[in-house]
Amino acid sequence: MASTPQAHEAVTRDQLAQWSHDPANLLQILIGIQQRFSHIPAPIVTALGDALGLSPAHIEGVIGFYSFLHSTPQGRFQLLFSDNIVDRMLGSRALAARLAARLGVEIGAPSERVGIGFTSCTGMGDQGPAALVNGLALTRLDEGRIDRIAQQISDGTALSDWPAELFRVEDNVRRRDRLLDTPYEPGAALRAMSRAGADGVLDELARSGLKGRGGAGFATHLKWRLCRDAPGAEHIVVCNADEGEPGTFKDRLLLQRHAGQLIEGMTLCAAVIGARRGLLYLRGEYRCLLDGLREALHRRREAGLLGGTILGQAGFDFDIRIHLGAGAYICGEESALIESLEGKRGIPRSRPPFPVSHGYLGHPTVVNNVETFVAAAMIAQQGADWFLESGTKDSPGTK
Repeated sequence: MASTPQAHEAVTRDQLAQWSHDPANLLQILIGIQQRFSHIPAPIVTALGDALGLSPAHIEGVIGFYSFLHSTPQGRFQLLFSDNIVDRMLGSRALAARLAARLGVEIGAPSERVGIGFTSCTGMGDQGPAALVNGLALTRLDEGRIDRIAQQISDGTALSDWPAELFRVEDNVRRRDRLLDTPYEPGAALRAMSRAGADGVLDELARSGLKGRGGAGFATHLKWRLCRDAPGAEHIVVCNADEGEPGTFKDRLLLQRHAGQLIEGMTLCAAVIGARRGLLYLRGEYRCLLDGLREALHRRREAGLLGGTILGQAGFDFDIRIHLGAGAYICGEESALIESLEGKRGIPRSRPPFPVSHGYLGHPTVVNNVETFVAAAMIAQQGADWFLESGTKDSPGTK
């Protein structure tokens, strides 16, 4: 889109309306504007400040914090090559240099047409070398694909008309474990909750020994119980889908192929802690999964498993909104993630207090990662004994 005053005004107005003129949604508004103009034009910073009651310095600070946001144009096509150790060993740097040479540009010096650079792990290490073009994943890159991409850019082909195979993201599962192989029945975990009650679900999670699958290993039942018992007019469920450790991609697979279990796990948590609102923080590198996740949410609403009157039960209301990250590794830390969800720079908070009592916008908040919610849903459906059949005494389950 041409960067004109009229376009600035129209896009700013649309983004503010989409995100309810809420300063807590500043990051999402900025991401939407970045997608339209390849940067955040200075006049829009001023307009956003006036509309949201924020200083230009605050907004510029947010833009400067996230690597996917820019104050200067990055080109109609922005390509960022994954620069983790896996992609480097597969030749990503040589491929980036080849593309730059084919297009007659320098890496790190965007032209009006194209910008080429590097980013941290894109979560595609199983099908690298990989890159992002305007936020969408390009996989299995080689010299032939690089030459095809160069031709698409030289021809000015709209991204939507590029060959679909360039964007194909495989799941690459070779052997399924218990978590992936056990049949999942939509709504089964929620019906189990209706029969057993919140305490029954918490007791089953405690018996299973499920701990957070994001690395810290905090007992899931205890986190949910502490949040449920924390005073507050509103409780919040947050899914941390900001999987950023170099070479990791297991949450990507779950988001891509097992979104139903994830959403059910979040809804189960909401029923336990009394939440009506959920937020799924999806790392910006996984933008390619956004449409599929939105469709999964839509199917759940259509089936009466999300939204209002879930399972036909009056008062059982819960819905989920997806928020995108914008290229900040630190936002995988739960308090930094909450800061980012609130539209701020993703700087970790001093603790205590912890999110279970003072989380998103000060509300008691459960933050679990993708795999934890999937496992919780399956434990509620299958029972703790099913989970305990895998793993060890000290580390039950599939880890």
